[in-house]
Amino acid sequence: MIFDEGSFRDPAGRVFLRGDYAYRTLTDRSLQTARDTFESGLVQELHDAGLIALPELVRISDAGVDLESTSPWIVRQFRVPFVSYAYEWSFEMLRRAALVTMEILQRSLTRGFILKDAPSFNILFSGARAVHIDFGSFARRAPGTPWVGYSQFCRSFLYPLLLEAHAGIPFRPLLRGYLGEIPVHVVANSLGLRSAARSGVLLHVLMQHHLQRRFADAAPDVAAAASSLKQTPETLAAMFRRLSTVLERLRPRRDSDWSEYSETCSYTDDSRAAKRDIVERAVADARPGRLLDLGSNTGEYIDLVRPFVGHVVGIDADAPTIDVHYRRLDNDSRVSLAVADFARPTPALGWNLRERQALLPRLHADFLVALALVHHLRITSGIPLAFIVPALLSLAPTGIIEWVGREDARVQRMLALREDVFADYTWETFIGLLQEHATVEVSDLQQGRTLCRYWRR
Repeated sequence: MIFDEGSFRDPAGRVFLRGDYAYRTLTDRSLQTARDTFESGLVQELHDAGLIALPELVRISDAGVDLESTSPWIVRQFRVPFVSYAYEWSFEMLRRAALVTMEILQRSLTRGFILKDAPSFNILFSGARAVHIDFGSFARRAPGTPWVGYSQFCRSFLYPLLLEAHAGIPFRPLLRGYLGEIPVHVVANSLGLRSAARSGVLLHVLMQHHLQRRFADAAPDVAAAASSLKQTPETLAAMFRRLSTVLERLRPRRDSDWSEYSETCSYTDDSRAAKRDIVERAVADARPGRLLDLGSNTGEYIDLVRPFVGHVVGIDADAPTIDVHYRRLDNDSRVSLAVADFARPTPALGWNLRERQALLPRLHADFLVALALVHHLRITSGIPLAFIVPALLSLAPTGIIEWVGREDARVQRMLALREDVFADYTWETFIGLLQEHATVEVSDLQQGRTLCRYWRR
């Protein structure tokens, strides 16, 4: 039995994967809490509202394993089709995950339960739907107790969103660097007193930073004082509503030229129609179980091929374009999105580099769509074609890769801004590398653009 490397921090709820399911172990104590949540009706309510991945209590023998030091009952849930982390989400995706957490808290509170913690890693996207997957986070709420997950919720959700909304600072690099939780002092120093009047900053950032510095050396006294505070369900419910209001009012400040690429690209109408037709026919013929669209932009081609695919994963380095696409999906279970740069893929992170998976092992697919991407990898990122082509082919056994030649207007603008040290950037080099590893069918779109349908050997 091999446990998921990221679940070691909770010995009462270790996770392992088998087939289409994820399993979570339970202690005798957590088993009783689990049964309480089922009997209270909370589990069914949250599932009916689309907020959790429906858990089942099954005997450990039903999973075909024998584990010691654990309850004979374990939790079973369907695995999500593609795992992404908060440092790979767009603004709207992170905000949606935060609002899901708030709604779960409000519904749990009415039935006498609470979430013990609130890391973003407890939320996964099942397609475009954000769902809570850590069944072990639910606990009976002791009367009068505060919500101990508040600070973690701020570090995981609120602070990243405030940074981007009020200062235009992208949160993804910071979330990667701090493994999912941005400390309050980083946010306070970035926003400063000038942002005090902005929604959520004074109470949740500046005041928390002040209290942290003031009582840093008096942790026992603070803990004792906190334990003496009595919070009613009504007080907590009001707190959750206020946090939800802050989240709903936030807007990202960053714009992108790429979010309107489909309207401003250099294709003629005929070339664009021909491209769409070739891609649609190729995917309809292949009927892949999983398609990867690398450089998916706002999802034009995902919309086109979705009827012929079991599940689609769209990856783009530009967060605002992912936001445009995400807002349009409306909880579509067959499309997963992530913000990531194939030239600088998310590395493995955490203890022993095993807590959180690197991006590339998660990108396996049956069919690859890589349109208008190669020239960015070569010219913008400086990666030789001899590295690019094998890397793309490794992602899927078949697919379509677009070549954009030097005569293309966009490529000419890119080259005009830098010294041309890209001697290998030629059609002859590109097609030669493709044909070393794959059988290739070429379709000329004119204007220096060519679609290459490949079958890896």
